[in-house]
Parts: sequence; C-alpha cells; structure tokens
Amino acid sequence: MHFRGRPKSRRQRKRGEERNMEAAWIAEYRRETDRNRRKEILNRVGEDQGETEEYLIRKELYDARYHKQNGQDVDHFIRGWIDLQSLKRRVYLPGEKKRIRKELDGILQCWQFPLCRKHGEAGEKALYDELFNLTYFYMELCERDKMYNAVLLGLGHITDERRTDKIAAEIREMTVQIPEKLEIQEEFSPFIKAARDAFLARFPAESGKL
Repeated sequence: MHFRGRPKSRRQRKRGEERNMEAAWIAEYRRETDRNRRKEILNRVGEDQGETEEYLIRKELYDARYHKQNGQDVDHFIRGWIDLQSLKRRVYLPGEKKRIRKELDGILQCWQFPLCRKHGEAGEKALYDELFNLTYFYMELCERDKMYNAVLLGLGHITDERRTDKIAAEIREMTVQIPEKLEIQEEFSPFIKAARDAFLARFPAESGKL
C-alpha cells in the first residue's frame, strides 16, 4: 500500500515555480560570458520578477565588475585573475610572501569579496557564480586566442587535447600551487571552488587533469 503526502497548497506550488524560475535564470547568467547579454538577462529578470535579493546583489556585482575606461571595456574580475596569475614566479622568491599581501588584498577587492560578505549567504552564492563565470570566460578567451593556441614560432596550432591540458595546468596553478605556497587556501576558497567547478563544467571528462 502506498501513502501519498498531502497535496501542495497553491502557495507552495507558486513558491516552487518561483524557485525554478530563479534557478533557471541564475544558471543562465552564471554561464553567459558576453557582458551585454548578461546585462539583458538582468534587465529581463528585474522587469519580470522585481528587485529580488538575488537580482540586486548580482546587479551590484555587475556594476562593480564592468567599466569603460578611455573608451575601452574593463573587466575587473579578469584583472584580478591576471594579477593572481602574475604571482606564480614571485611566490618562490625569498621574502616575497609578506611583500605581496597588498596585491592579494587588491585581487580580493577586484573580485568584490568585501561587498559580497556584507550580503551574507546571498552574497556568497552570488560571488561563487561570478567567479565561476570569470573562469568560464577565461577558458573561452584561451580557446579563441591565436597566440595561446599556437605552436612554436606560430607555425601551427596545438590540438584540442593539448589546449585542455594547458588550461588545466593554469587552473591547477591558480587553485592549488599559488594558494598553497602563500597559505591562502581558506581565504581564497570561494575562488578555488568556483574555478575548479567551472573547469569541470566545461570539460566534464577531464577531472583527472586537475
């Protein structure tokens, strides 16, 4: 004999539908890498669903991330990525760990860690999504960049497998080697998790490369 639970009330059904809608647009927004299309998603959600907490924090992050400077598009999250990547040689030099503290604080500022902390759990989720998006975007740039995909002297192009190996090595360096050397694993844990998850989302069969 099977027992069925009580049927959901109209309010419960409505709330379930709202959660599904919310999850759908957030998933779309997390993976969309074109800044203009991301803006369109936010505008659509704001018009359709109103100024929900999830919408407001992501809009605040969008406005903090993207700027125009001297007519050029600026992405502060990509800037933070490049700044962290630039530390990969310095972390092995004597005495550098203390000297680069200011630079690490600058990276956290680029990635809006202080802003997201003010928003509690909603801020943590939004920060994860934005750092996931950052890594997803960086991988797209790698796949499109001619120099990144060129073999020695630009005489040809690396294979897809070789490019995946190269991207995996960079992410492993950013999420394991640099954090361990600087002892910032806990402080940078939101980035570490989001970056590795983004790689696995793009290359689900390549977990062993991380």
